[in-house]
Amino acid sequence: MRFRLHPMVVILITALLFSALAVAQGGAATAKPGSTSSGQEGTPPPATSNEQAPPEAPAKPVLSGPYPVMSKAAEDHGRQVFQMFNHAEGAQMWALLVEPLKQRTKSEANYTEYNKKLHEKMGPETQMLEENIVPYIFAPDTVYSRLSNFQNVPVPVMTMITINQRGQIDAMSIQPVASVAEGKFAGYSGKNNLHLPFNNEWLVYQGGRNLFDNGYAVNDDTRFSLDFVYLKDGRMFSGAGGVGSKVEEYYCFGQPVVSPADGKVVKAEGGYDDNPPGKPSGDPADGNVVSVVFGSGETTETATINHLKQNSLKVKIGDEVKQGQELAECGNSGSGPIPHLHFQLLRGGGNPVPALFTNYIADGKPVDSGEPKRGQMVKNNPAAAPSASSTSSTPPPAGK
Repeated sequence: MRFRLHPMVVILITALLFSALAVAQGGAATAKPGSTSSGQEGTPPPATSNEQAPPEAPAKPVLSGPYPVMSKAAEDHGRQVFQMFNHAEGAQMWALLVEPLKQRTKSEANYTEYNKKLHEKMGPETQMLEENIVPYIFAPDTVYSRLSNFQNVPVPVMTMITINQRGQIDAMSIQPVASVAEGKFAGYSGKNNLHLPFNNEWLVYQGGRNLFDNGYAVNDDTRFSLDFVYLKDGRMFSGAGGVGSKVEEYYCFGQPVVSPADGKVVKAEGGYDDNPPGKPSGDPADGNVVSVVFGSGETTETATINHLKQNSLKVKIGDEVKQGQELAECGNSGSGPIPHLHFQLLRGGGNPVPALFTNYIADGKPVDSGEPKRGQMVKNNPAAAPSASSTSSTPPPAGK
């Protein structure tokens, strides 16, 4: 985020029939508001991007209801909506659409007919490969994402359903997911024992090797990057969030950012303004940034953390820092659409490499060494050493 606004993670308010038609026609496009098709992070989108306009949020955000953000009820409801689509139950889905989507699809008959035709072209789901939930970055909604194989589609398909707290569908996107080449560092093994760059437990918003888990995977310069957000009661912010809200309403804003390993500060910029949510500035994309180099010779790696809070730097270029030492505070400078922590590991001449973290907890389970994935809740393990029962988290195969 560089929290990039990938068309997948940050689902734009798009009528199902538009994105559905793109899939039915065999395209790998993601629809933008008001259009029938357009190219994009034809993959899960990162929550930020310089190239895209900020996505719309619901005209009337739903602040409470029986499907709280990131709740099991919301997750289960997302699965139910998917099965409605999978069984061509267009009328049931129409009843759940928020009014703006109903207006875009013109009529229940029109919507139902398009869903029927799409289902006939795709066939039924034959295998569910992955699923996860994350909060929507501009409204108090839950985004349910599902990667599936369908009978008549030669590549995996990602379905993303944005559910508000009343259980209504605020957005839905269906899109084929092509495999991506991971480059020469696909088999890279971390050279240093990295800890997660924050205190407490955070959500992985972008992380993983494929486009379903990580919209950054599609670009050479951002590959293997991660985005983390801090939640309270499953939500990213107080109030309605989105454009018109304040950065202080996002729980990430002002949270401490710490060094992942012992090292030396080689870059430190802290004077750029923090953007209002949904309104990235014209400042350099990184905004306020800190880079720490650690290791030596063949083990040299550099961790870069950007979009930091204005005037929050606790270090300067040349400082020697310890693992866990506070570097700055989380902010929303540069190209950031919302406050979040963007992390990238580099080596050599600035080549992105996978960040392998050690001794952390993912969704309540100890991990000796692994790469955090989208949808996981992660935190550093307070134990001095990993236990014998620890599990290892390995990256998924390329293009899964």
